[in-house]
Amino acid sequence: MARKDTIRQLSEHFRQHDILNVVVLTDENVERLYPDYFTELSENVRMDKITVPAGEDSKSIETAVRIWDYLADKQYDRSVFLLNFGGGMITDLGGFVAATYKRGIRFANFPTTLLAMIDASVGGKTGINLHYLKNGVGAFYFPEIQLPADVSLLDTLPETEMLSGFGELVKYALIGSKELFLSLSQFETFPEIKQEHIDFCIDFKQNVVKTDPKDENIRHILNFGHTIGHAIESRSAETGSPVAHGVAVAQGLYYESLLSTRVGLLPQEEWQQIADFLPKHFQIPKFTPEILEKLLPYLRNDKKNHNGTLNLAILDHIGHALPDFQIAESDIFDLVL
Repeated sequence: MARKDTIRQLSEHFRQHDILNVVVLTDENVERLYPDYFTELSENVRMDKITVPAGEDSKSIETAVRIWDYLADKQYDRSVFLLNFGGGMITDLGGFVAATYKRGIRFANFPTTLLAMIDASVGGKTGINLHYLKNGVGAFYFPEIQLPADVSLLDTLPETEMLSGFGELVKYALIGSKELFLSLSQFETFPEIKQEHIDFCIDFKQNVVKTDPKDENIRHILNFGHTIGHAIESRSAETGSPVAHGVAVAQGLYYESLLSTRVGLLPQEEWQQIADFLPKHFQIPKFTPEILEKLLPYLRNDKKNHNGTLNLAILDHIGHALPDFQIAESDIFDLVL
């Protein structure tokens, strides 16, 4: 039913807005699994497809140039509609292409992974990686239409990808719902992902984004776990041992929760709940002074930093985060356990 609803919603949108040309951007894995997902749309619009290699390496300026060239060679003008069909790499890359091709074309995201459903496809952040710097180049550019998630697509998602999305789900629980966190904490093994989990994350993020669409203050709470998580992810990619985004975020959640306690905000007993829960599902690296020294260059590159201080979201209790907590670089070494 979800697929039929999506096709109907898109067809109606294209009719109302006089959209005649639609280009689907996807990756090789999604194309192999769902080559005909949007075929019915071709009854009313001219359909085209661009397929890029799967994986984070495609989230690059080189791939963006190839897509720009393809659109230009086909002589697509600003009336073309880009439909991003894939995980977070595709929605980030496709959104960036849409924001920049001919100074902006219309687009929508249709996510296929848990991570993209609850986070990457929502909120208008687009981008590509700059060498090993995660999302080093990008733009705020919002999809013209917000499509509902098709949870059935998760049935074909590899376990590693589900775990990556679970890292972001835990983040939403920690910053937005103690009830959800306690519910997830009851499971010793990987919990069943339900529609209400996805709906909560989407609604929570959309409400925050409405308040702060350009990521200037309160929206920074959505980056909880990401300051350290992005540093781990970038460092791991550069050393040839990549860590999935959501797994790196979960590792960041662990240490940014610890930091929340070390600065006197998160109660010790709540930190212990988090510390007991996360290692059940994620491998948590043990920080040493040497490891933190290697992460510092990446932490310094974080987009939220201000006047030489590290600027990150922090917990004051489970279910509520504070944006823009500034710490000195030396405070990071309090994370040595």
